Amino acid sequence: MKRRILNSLPVLAFALLLSCGPISQPGTSTIDGGREAAAQPYVVFQDQTREIVGHAEKLIEKNEREGAVLDQKWYGFRRFGEYQDLFLGAERVLFYGGLEAEVRSLIAKDYLNFVPLEDNQDPGDIRLFAGHLPGKKWDYIIIGQNGREVALKTVIRLIYMAKFADEDMKQKHQIRLRAFSKSLRVFMSPVSPRREYLNFFNHHGIRNPDAVVIGFMDDARGLMRKIGFTKPEIYSDESLRVIWYKHANGKKVLLVSINGNRIFASRSGDLIRVLYEISSSSHPVITFLGSAGAVDAPELVGKLVAPTSVVNGDPFPSIKSHGELVQLIHNHAADLVPIHTIHASVESVVVETTHWAQEIKNRRVKTVDQELYHVIDAINSSPRGVASQLYVGILVTDNVSTDKSVSD
Repeated sequence: MKRRILNSLPVLAFALLLSCGPISQPGTSTIDGGREAAAQPYVVFQDQTREIVGHAEKLIEKNEREGAVLDQKWYGFRRFGEYQDLFLGAERVLFYGGLEAEVRSLIAKDYLNFVPLEDNQDPGDIRLFAGHLPGKKWDYIIIGQNGREVALKTVIRLIYMAKFADEDMKQKHQIRLRAFSKSLRVFMSPVSPRREYLNFFNHHGIRNPDAVVIGFMDDARGLMRKIGFTKPEIYSDESLRVIWYKHANGKKVLLVSINGNRIFASRSGDLIRVLYEISSSSHPVITFLGSAGAVDAPELVGKLVAPTSVVNGDPFPSIKSHGELVQLIHNHAADLVPIHTIHASVESVVVETTHWAQEIKNRRVKTVDQELYHVIDAINSSPRGVASQLYVGILVTDNVSTDKSVSD
């Protein structure tokens, strides 16, 4: 569900980011986003099936043992429900993390035809394909972003979908369902998210932004329009979706969309590192506007919070009660937003069991998402991070309860 954030956050309006003075109407032109697909070099994808599928199975086992706090059936059917019969009947279910042109150049020749299952698939999401084989057989193929967490959450949802097969499906695919995970294969591109982002910015000539706003683009653009900036340049492809204001009251402002998987989880940290690389002569103000769940604090749902520290909340190999790295946030939004939190980031919502919620609540963590730890870690690990002005606001959208009986 798309969360409306900027309308709830007037205190972090762009007036904080732009220099004072009268607002002049910029003269930039609107450019249709998206670079044309260029010929891709041959890329050898790395087989990470054992690592990703094995990790997904352990998370699911833990999720079921310790009490699932989110409806995994909803997550699975929302994306794969229409194609449950198709992937259960496939010879193999293949996930490729990387650019679509790279995947096509690698595998399309192996099939009689290689067809998308949906029209106009959003490049910021996973895309579904069927690779037709002789004898009326097929492979079910998923192309997504090159990020470990993107692959993990996709595999988790596929495994859950097999578990949620109804009686007709169980009868039809009984052999496959005995060992569904064995049909899954995961391949990841060696082209890193960092390289993707750097190529994107270089291709579009985006350099030295004075302000970077990471959040929900429609809200951000609407606010920019209200204060007088109406003709930005818009660029979008698999790697990023951005709006670039080259002349916003004498400043360069970059809006980066958080929708989809383009900057999901650890990919967001790579984005921050690349932003520093392209900002050799500027010190960009960074604003991060995300959404998160509350940890057994339903009174926070619907509120805006300002995190002041963030930890890695993943439980593998185990949650450590002492000695974990805590990233402090020099968050200027803490002076503007009254509710402050200690925050955690996790690789998948399946982590969030009732047992996990109790442990992390004991550590006084109040909110949890999947990106912020990586953002702050990238800022703090950069020598340029000390000079960064940072505004972080998180809209709390749901509650992770420590009570197994609470499922809403």
